[in-house]
Amino acid sequence: MFQQPPALAQSKWLRFTTLCLLYVCQGLPIGIFQVALPAWFAAEGLSVSEIGGFIAIVFLPWGFKLLAGPVMDRFAFPAMGRRRPWILLAQMGIVGSFILIAVLSPDPKESYSLLAALGFLANSFGAIQDVAVDGMAIDILEENERAQANAYMFGGQIGGISISGAVGSAALVNFGLSTAALIMAIAVLLIMLLPLFLRERPGERLLPWSTGEASAEALASVNESWRDIIVTLMRALILPMSLLLILLEGLQRAAAGILLSVNPVITVQQLGWAQTEFANWVAITGIVASVIGVVFGAMVDRAGLVKVLFIFILLRMVGFVVFAYTEEYWPNDEYFKAMVLAEGIISQFVTMTVISLFMRLCLPQVAATQFAVYMASANLTRSLGSGAVVPLGNLMDYSQMFLVMAGLHAVFLLLLPLLNFEKHERDNAKLLASLEKV
Repeated sequence: MFQQPPALAQSKWLRFTTLCLLYVCQGLPIGIFQVALPAWFAAEGLSVSEIGGFIAIVFLPWGFKLLAGPVMDRFAFPAMGRRRPWILLAQMGIVGSFILIAVLSPDPKESYSLLAALGFLANSFGAIQDVAVDGMAIDILEENERAQANAYMFGGQIGGISISGAVGSAALVNFGLSTAALIMAIAVLLIMLLPLFLRERPGERLLPWSTGEASAEALASVNESWRDIIVTLMRALILPMSLLLILLEGLQRAAAGILLSVNPVITVQQLGWAQTEFANWVAITGIVASVIGVVFGAMVDRAGLVKVLFIFILLRMVGFVVFAYTEEYWPNDEYFKAMVLAEGIISQFVTMTVISLFMRLCLPQVAATQFAVYMASANLTRSLGSGAVVPLGNLMDYSQMFLVMAGLHAVFLLLLPLLNFEKHERDNAKLLASLEKV
């Protein structure tokens, strides 16, 4: 007799593998539209403004993930799991988008707008999947495995971007757009087999017409009205620990935004690096950091998220100070590359821990929306940090900007001891009790 595979809630490594591959799937549209197609456009003679406009259009949906969160928290089919139906819907949308591109095969010169629209569609479904997968991760991950799981998830996304960028570029050059799109569609379809045949929790339906019933956990997180979502979300967001962690993440993301803007300028304009040299080293750094994160993710959970976060924020602050006062060594390529590599590794651990802490803050009833708000605020402060380089550039040199980044981390370290998750759990319990009375 055929034995059903275990549900995600029953197996740690099944959870990790599934979440990792789902993040690989999210990386596929990003890589093809952010790396492969822009390079192909350049070879086809499109202008810089046309390429930049295309990228802006196709990635616009990632800025509107907040719209997907409330819809997922409001509408659900709990008999198939809290988030799984949304993941399947999003993946079918990604597959369908790539098939449309393969069938229509629009020429970038003659059908620029059509290709941009199809790219917008593919990334809309990619953003929807991102919100759904994050919500499922919050629902099914154990508290002591979140950092390790996030290492696998973000490593998977980097892998997906790298694979689709490289494979997509090769396919475009050798076989054309239709073949490249079909390869992406098949890759997503293969990954889709995981959520198609794996339940979130035991006893749930595999398909809408299958036998099974909703789990108690899925039913408990169903919202009956938009009012429930808005009220619960707003009250959860303004809890003291929630506001504190938003502030802490904003400080380090603002510093990251400044660094994101100054590094290319320093390396390419001042130190004479080739543009590809900097881009390739950043890519290598990302892969190395992801592998290290995966290897040591379990240790982060065991050591304690807040303790690990303190250590790596301190390391980053010290690194910025040291780098600011060693400007005479910047022309040494190996020295600067070592700085970029160290920052990439530290950033991986900071991201793992902070995102795991945000997951711990989320209420199951509004997890998708609440987590999307946290990520949106983090992305906003990073953009503000990048924008701050404009006025800072008129006031100080680059070494002084590194001291500003160090100062932001010093404030982070001063505020971090105020983070108290035991208090937050008590506040959550009070919030849930008050909502039940309404």
